[in-house]
Amino acid sequence: MIVVFTDLDNCLLDHNTYSFEPARPALERLRGASAKIVFVTSKTRAEVEFWHQRIGLTHPSIVENGGAVIREDGTPAVLGRPRAEIVAALRESSAACDAQIRGFSDMPLDEIAARCNMPPERARFSAARQYSEPFVLLTPERESALRDALAARGLTLTRGGRFHHALAHAGKHAGVAWLLDSWAAAASPTVSIGLGDAPNDEGFLRLVRYPVHLLPGDSGPAAWNRAVLAILDSLPPQGR
Repeated sequence: MIVVFTDLDNCLLDHNTYSFEPARPALERLRGASAKIVFVTSKTRAEVEFWHQRIGLTHPSIVENGGAVIREDGTPAVLGRPRAEIVAALRESSAACDAQIRGFSDMPLDEIAARCNMPPERARFSAARQYSEPFVLLTPERESALRDALAARGLTLTRGGRFHHALAHAGKHAGVAWLLDSWAAAASPTVSIGLGDAPNDEGFLRLVRYPVHLLPGDSGPAAWNRAVLAILDSLPPQGR
């Protein structure tokens, strides 16, 4: 079984336009090989399901930086804590260390849409968070202090392509490990491929057999397409 674990923004999706068209050849080849394509993303479940419908994919997926694994039957395995707890701890932490932030919970939908370069009707999917809080750090010099303040309250600070994120779980890699372990327990041999571009992708890329860290200047769906096709071409016949 071939499994592709992939970040979305600036990987399968263009960072600015959200187009996945340049990746169609690799997507079609993966479909022909009955491969699983697992989104490993900071996006919400609502956003993932929007993109599943657009691209023609199904679960499993890993949402909100590993806050939950959505199984193939659509049921969640929750690895994080409720968002309300995250928001409260983030506000307390930022006040304690004099870090100025603006979280998603502070933003109206039109601001989220503008910051994410997406239509307002899609911003509501992004705002529907359950296990994490994205935010803008207005005082970047206080990042280290904020990280320590969050850690003291059992939270983790991570960074994606657009926002910082406060979490009460380990990160994307925990979700990937959960899925790999479940397949191993079911005696399903797995050829694992991973693609990411941001600091919050580094952990899960270390867990896969074929990691691809897309670099600035050569990222997005065209680079994703080239990388996946090259890996598929390199696999022995039994791994295809």
